[in-house]
Amino acid sequence: MFFILSKILDILLSPTVWILIPLAIALMLKKVKQIKIAVLCSIFILFLMTNAIICNYFLQRWEIDTPDIGNGKSYTWGILLTGGMIKYSDTHPERISTGEVADRMIQTFHLYQQGAIKKILITGGETSIPHLMTDKSNESVNVKRLLIKMGVPARDIFVENKARNTYENALYSSQMLKKYIEKDTVVLITSAMHLRRSILCFEKQGFKVRPYAADILKKETPLSLLSYFKPSEKSLQLNFQLVREVAGIVVYKIKGYI
Repeated sequence: MFFILSKILDILLSPTVWILIPLAIALMLKKVKQIKIAVLCSIFILFLMTNAIICNYFLQRWEIDTPDIGNGKSYTWGILLTGGMIKYSDTHPERISTGEVADRMIQTFHLYQQGAIKKILITGGETSIPHLMTDKSNESVNVKRLLIKMGVPARDIFVENKARNTYENALYSSQMLKKYIEKDTVVLITSAMHLRRSILCFEKQGFKVRPYAADILKKETPLSLLSYFKPSEKSLQLNFQLVREVAGIVVYKIKGYI
């Protein structure tokens, strides 16, 4: 039930919904002054949510960027969190197409190749909800297939395919690696934006975590003058992700997951 409610909550957290609500209110108002105020509120939210400068400001303060693991330093386990690394295509069902956040898979391969991690646990299951959303990516299994094609031996890749959210990622991973929790530090690999919640969830389950950031979205170089005024659809999406992460930590705290 919590998983279903969390997906419904996503609708309310969407900045696009925030933009549309004042416009919907404006349609119900009769006084011209009130209509103008509602429309101006919508325009103001639209400007804030699509402004690349404002978006990057919050990204720089939220994302956790972690240094590379130095040569000679090695950990037994790297735990890779799924969530958008694979996209399913009905047109080419036999082709494994990577998604927008495939960088975390590449970074995991990089860590294994340089000897920073010896084994990989891919955690994440199907997120389908009957009549609400469909997930046919089979992400954990397909990521394993790709890593094997890239040269990682199958004996060093393990799959946990029941977890549907970050709390369950940590819970089921702890059940699989329970004999390692007390004595070993694990490398936790996920997006820089998602690291804060992930670290808290895994530490709650008793893990000693060495975080490793992938899919870094913040820009350190100065943005162009045009970015101050040009609406950015990408910024709208990134702001949605930021809001979800902040809300996720609040909800997880209330639920006792972190």
